Amino acid sequence: MRVCQILATALIFSTATPTIAAELKIRPPEKPFDAYTPPPSPDYNDKKSWVVWPGRPSKADVIPGGINGELARNPKADVFFIHPTTYLTNTTWNAKFDEGDFTGQQLEDGVLRYQVSVFNGCCRIYAPRYRQSTLSAFLSLGDNAYKAFDLAYSDVLRAFDHYIANENNGRPFVLASHSQGSLHASRLLQQRISTDPELSKRLVVAYVVGAAIPDTKDYSGLPVCDSATQTGCMVDWNTTSARTILALGRRNMAMFTDGKYTNVGNNTWMCVNPLNWQRNGAAAASANQGALPLAGLGKPLPSVMKAVTGARCTRGRLAISIPWLKRKNFKDPLTGFGSYHNQDYSLFYANIRKNAIDRVNAFTR
Repeated sequence: MRVCQILATALIFSTATPTIAAELKIRPPEKPFDAYTPPPSPDYNDKKSWVVWPGRPSKADVIPGGINGELARNPKADVFFIHPTTYLTNTTWNAKFDEGDFTGQQLEDGVLRYQVSVFNGCCRIYAPRYRQSTLSAFLSLGDNAYKAFDLAYSDVLRAFDHYIANENNGRPFVLASHSQGSLHASRLLQQRISTDPELSKRLVVAYVVGAAIPDTKDYSGLPVCDSATQTGCMVDWNTTSARTILALGRRNMAMFTDGKYTNVGNNTWMCVNPLNWQRNGAAAASANQGALPLAGLGKPLPSVMKAVTGARCTRGRLAISIPWLKRKNFKDPLTGFGSYHNQDYSLFYANIRKNAIDRVNAFTR
């Protein structure tokens, strides 16, 4: 059975750890990167190269039940969203940008509904398709994987530059991402945004979520956010069970720093708590305004559930504890390993949605 069929929705957004990969028998492509012909590059003048584009209906338009809000009318800011890994096969190092079948369904029914939709109350949304690296590249770090990351990033950079040159028109913008998307977002911050004074002064906030980002003040050229309305700053968190130390041993996760890809090693990771937006903060379950339960691809979106879990930043990870009776609503094969990486956004859905609105209002008032 193919890897994508085995994992089904379990790894919709994931960059899995080596431990999980070994259990699920995820292997890299058989041939080196240079032995494959890269798929054709997307043309960002063509709206088909964008999975979300303002004014075009998409599954990012959904608003879950229990959310008191509506689609933004005449929003004051934009969001540029870089999607996570949805290409789970190992037949090549990079997917076609318009990959269909299971890869496309995960992007549409998974990422757009559970992650991108969180920004439809604050912003116009621009989300490019790109030649994403296969999931297995993250499990075999080295020259082949880094070349795959470079190819994926080259698309992201072209898409961002197209957006800035043709659509932004001097507007404030939010940078948002998850997992593989956050690896590319961190590079975009370091090499493109923080080095351009005109761009950096228009950046509302960077939600670089689910990434292995060192907890240093100068990593991206931006400060780390430490309050709910601070702007011009960045946030990251990686969600794990409070009862497991699995995530604390993820030294082989990829990061981009000092102009190159490497593994995170012994660096302490950045953690901003999405329940109170404090750096290395802690908050009780009562602060959780609405977590979005899991549903299968193509199934109706559930309503949010309040006070599902609190969260505490512990040694660079965001530790949570979901009561036993509620766990069935947030269970996937990764949670059996103590990883809630797939749910970095959805467990804090209502809080993130409100925070994006609050930060845009703080920036534009």
